[in-house]
Amino acid sequence: MKVEFTHDIACVWSALGYARFQRAAEEHRAGGGELEVVFRPYQPAVSPAGTPPGRGHRRRGPAAWPEQIARAAAVEGLVLNPDRIVPADTARAHRLIALAAARGTAEDMAALLYRAHFTDGLDVADTDVLRDLASVIGVRWNGENDGERPPRAEPAPSVRASGPQVPVFRFPDGTVLVGAVSLAALRSELKRAGSTPCSPELASAQVAGARVGGRSSPSWARRWRSPA
Repeated sequence: MKVEFTHDIACVWSALGYARFQRAAEEHRAGGGELEVVFRPYQPAVSPAGTPPGRGHRRRGPAAWPEQIARAAAVEGLVLNPDRIVPADTARAHRLIALAAARGTAEDMAALLYRAHFTDGLDVADTDVLRDLASVIGVRWNGENDGERPPRAEPAPSVRASGPQVPVFRFPDGTVLVGAVSLAALRSELKRAGSTPCSPELASAQVAGARVGGRSSPSWARRWRSPA
């Protein structure tokens, strides 16, 4: 089973979503399920002034993060240190994930990058930082001269709802989950998608409740079906 994950390393919602997905994926595999994760880079459009728009994409600033997000991340083993974060262009980080994917270590690479950015306060646009992170999982990183074609950044699927535009989880049966998706929802979709044939039917968009810090926040997560 293949699941596509559209994300950005500098997005706190992506960091939280990926931490939850890692846990759900580990449980799925431990139960005998097969799973391949395909990483799709997402970077927000840049305004004329050169500043990424803030709508639905939290990139920095302690005030932008409700305390409940930090608590929810801690539950999943991810410590958020907003005061230490170094704002960075994540194009190189996504490029490194693509390089790791060719060696079967993309999931580990993504986890390292999220922790480097949100916990350790490292500059994930810096070549030396990326080289050191890559070496941890045995990937050689030569900066701009690695010979790898950078992945194309794609916009997340658009829906008529407020809230985060990423992360986006696309399952093989056409189900798409967006935003602060709960661990329970990820577990359920992995189980269902792994046992359900892909369907070409298009279902109407609907809001799916998510739990962040123990509180139900349906406006932060969305679920719909797309053509397979």
